Parts: sequence; structure tokens; C-alpha cells
Amino acid sequence: MSKRTTILGTACILAMALAAGPAAAAPLTEWALSANTSFSLNDASSGSSTWKGWLLGAAAAGPISDIDGLNIQIDGNYTHNWSSTSGVGSSYEQWNIGGSFFWAGMENRIGVNVNYDTVTHTGTLTNFGVFGEQYFGNFTGMAKAGWLSSSGTAIGGHGNYLGGALSGYFVPDLAITGSIDWSQLVTGHGSVIFGHEGVNITQYGIGGEWLFSEDYGVSVYGGYTYDQVHAFGIKDHDNVWHVGFRWYTGGGSLMDHHRNGNLNPWLPGVAISGNGL
Repeated sequence: MSKRTTILGTACILAMALAAGPAAAAPLTEWALSANTSFSLNDASSGSSTWKGWLLGAAAAGPISDIDGLNIQIDGNYTHNWSSTSGVGSSYEQWNIGGSFFWAGMENRIGVNVNYDTVTHTGTLTNFGVFGEQYFGNFTGMAKAGWLSSSGTAIGGHGNYLGGALSGYFVPDLAITGSIDWSQLVTGHGSVIFGHEGVNITQYGIGGEWLFSEDYGVSVYGGYTYDQVHAFGIKDHDNVWHVGFRWYTGGGSLMDHHRNGNLNPWLPGVAISGNGL
């Protein structure tokens, strides 16, 4: 067999795999549960402390009454963050809880979300927003936007967020996702000359998830996010890595779980490092 024939044969097999019928999406008919745990590492360019985080989260989604295609999802997670500089350690706790109402069809999902996040000794952040995803064969396009409200001496204020992402399923049990997130928060902190100041963050993320056991519904996921931060007149950037495991109820491929079960973790609210692309 010639080299050219081998290359053409490989290309045909790949094309057939991508063109093969993807997992059909459908409205939820019963409750879907998932749980995840992950480790994250946040390294700031300013030379400040490197923060580590351990996250434990869960989500439950299911149909509402007899309204065809209408569903509800409840999310929650806890993160312990810690750092050590010159032998002096510090830590803080982060709690997050949210709820989403969404309509699930054969080709897309759309919904509304509220999400509440609190950090010890810092303040709280609440978002109210809309989101949606559309299926294009083996690809899923996602978008979200909404309003932010925060409390706390240094960060109290209001703002907006906007994001877009694209997932590709090159095999049914492997998803690669790229995303862009933007958020802006105008705080109560300010001066007579410059007025109120704010926090502007742009995040560029890439992540992957592999369902290595369809029988038990267990996957491993990880990713990298580059954060550009402009806060109170200071520009900085962070490098954030995370890796974790996720468990799904029921059988099926990863594409099945993403399109017929719980919402993609990126969709509701403002992305939290470690919760998972």
C-alpha cells in the first residue's frame, strides 16, 4: 500500500468519524446528578503569592412538572484556598450556590440563571443572567451574559459579564473547549479626582474532559486560563491551571451527558476556576 493511499485512508476514516451521527440531544425525562472535585493553581505575574485551591461541587437537574422541555438545575460548590509566603500561611473559604431554569430541545438549550458566591473576609458576588447553547453536529456553541452585584468594603458595586465558548467532540467521550469571558465591576472604591474605580477581567481558557469509564460515568478534566486583570488602576495577569475528576449518573458517552443531562459547567454565571471546562 502506498504512502499516499494510507494518508487518504486515514483522512477518510477521520472524516467519517466526525460526520457520524452525534449523540442525539433530548429534553430531560428524569433527574441527572453530577459531582466533581479538582485542584487549582493560581500564579500572578505581579510576584504576589501563588494560591492553591481544592474544590468540591455537585449539580442536580431535572424536568419541571408536565411542561415539556422545561427544567431546573441546582449547583453548589465549596473551595478551600491557601498560600504560604516566607513561612507565613494564609487561607480563605469560598462558597457558591446557584439555580437555573432552562428549556432543552433537540438542537439547543436556553435559560436564565442566578448565582451567589461568598468569600470569607472579602465579600460576595451575585450574578443574574441568560445563557444558551446550540449544537452543530459534533460541536457545541455556547454564550452567556448578565448583571453582577457585589458587596464588601473594597469590592462593593455592580457590573456586567459576557462570554462565549466552543466545544468539539472529536470522539464521543472526549471534549475540547475554548472560551473567552469578560466581566467588569464598578465598585464603591474611588477618589475625588478619578471618581469610582472598578475591576475589569478578561479570561482566555482552554480545557478538555475525557470520560474514561462509560459504565461508571467517571471522567477526568483539566484546563488553563489566562486572566488579564485591570483593577484600581493596576494591570496584572494570572495563570490558572486546574485538574479534576467528575462523576455522572447513568450511562452513555460524554456527549450524552453534556447534551442530555446537567448543564455544561461553563454556562451558568461567572466561571469559577476549577469548576471545569
